[in-house]
Amino acid sequence: MMHYVKTLTIAGSDSGGGAGIQADIKTMSALGCYASSVVTAVTAQNTKQVFCIQNIEAAVVEAQLRAVLTDLRPDAIKIGMVGCAENIKTIAQVLAEYNDIPLVIDPVMVSTSGNKLMEEEAISTFCQHLLPMATVLTPNIAEAEVLARRTIATVADIDEAAEEILKLGCKALLIKGGHIEGSTKTDRLYLSDNSKPLIFETETIDSCNTHGTGCTLSSAIAAFLARGLRLEEAVAMAKNYISQAIRAGANVCIGGGYGAVNHFFCPEKLIKTMNNIQFITHENQRFGYVEGAEMALRGGCKWVQLRMKDATDNRFLSIGRKVAALCRSYNATFLLDDRVHLVAELGADGVHLGKNDMPISEARRILGNEKIIGGTANTFADVQHLAAQGADYIGCGPFRYTPTKRNLAPILGLEGYRNILKQMQQAGISLPLIAIGGIVSTDIAALRDIGVSGIAVSGAVLGAADPIKEMKKLIEI
Repeated sequence: MMHYVKTLTIAGSDSGGGAGIQADIKTMSALGCYASSVVTAVTAQNTKQVFCIQNIEAAVVEAQLRAVLTDLRPDAIKIGMVGCAENIKTIAQVLAEYNDIPLVIDPVMVSTSGNKLMEEEAISTFCQHLLPMATVLTPNIAEAEVLARRTIATVADIDEAAEEILKLGCKALLIKGGHIEGSTKTDRLYLSDNSKPLIFETETIDSCNTHGTGCTLSSAIAAFLARGLRLEEAVAMAKNYISQAIRAGANVCIGGGYGAVNHFFCPEKLIKTMNNIQFITHENQRFGYVEGAEMALRGGCKWVQLRMKDATDNRFLSIGRKVAALCRSYNATFLLDDRVHLVAELGADGVHLGKNDMPISEARRILGNEKIIGGTANTFADVQHLAAQGADYIGCGPFRYTPTKRNLAPILGLEGYRNILKQMQQAGISLPLIAIGGIVSTDIAALRDIGVSGIAVSGAVLGAADPIKEMKKLIEI
């Protein structure tokens, strides 16, 4: 039986639909999760202002929480507006019984239009009872100032404020820089066991439709955590989602004030790039392209790239139709190697482009924003180029020698990936990086631990005595 990925949002209602519970449910749904909810407050608001706020009684909040948690146990929880001290204590008391569920807390204190959304006396209660339970806390600069009890004017101030907030007990802290003017927006992720923050830098998008961006980002982080991503990956994917949602809603008229982002721009593409084992087809003496793809899919693979470098278009189409049908039947992402001109005919989800194939920017012009476009890299300079061109993910390698690839680039090994990932972090490039090239099951743990997002395999599966069993083993690891 299939099961939904489930999330829970605990937050206030926004009658304008741009923030709060409404934004949370839209975000979680767009990212493929089943969203349940607990309403902590009802607000009367539109795009211009908040007219009034009514907190929900603590007993009713508790009843909602227990109703959801005892039947629809979520894979991750997001907390937004909590309002009063009594509700904070109630929520903390109930969630203490479910401390194994990832918890994203957005300390909603002030709305975009400047209205206070957390009572003054509730802040100390929040810091004492709820904040220490957070897997990750996501304040903006103004909220970080309140929590750290200090003014923030420089990057050094942000670092010092983060140190003070982490002392309150949360496991990680994402301080959002979206309210600071400039050509770029920088968010900084602080982990309790690491003194140096991870930097997420994005281009500033000119839009007045930014109501609910904090709610949306924190809900996206919760959705990606629920789908099994590590925190750093979940934040990177959520940042990608919110940036695209802001851009897609920038020129839409929504009321006369601060409108909402476009939550449903096309997030399916983000979900499809999350499948962290990509199977690349090839033929050997035992199996053809179709047979190999089918065994990988039967083993649980959700991402197949059809690679037939020397085939004519006619043969590629003949094989491609069969592989496409298999991918559809297994609900798997289907990519073509190189052949941009055949994407539409085969109904593929996108393409992977090698270093000598069509430029990413040209493929994007042809395929549009809905299709996945990945690119091959061997150096950090390659990664920078692909990111600038608009790639959705990076296929980086080779990890070691592989006989399935002609004109092999220099071997990277574990240290090569570590250096590239470090440079990506310093440059604020948060694209998924997929390791490729001779990877076997015993390599996965080390690659995962240094921050690689996923792996691409071919020979490790088709060369195994039981390819289906081998794919299942890789997915388990």
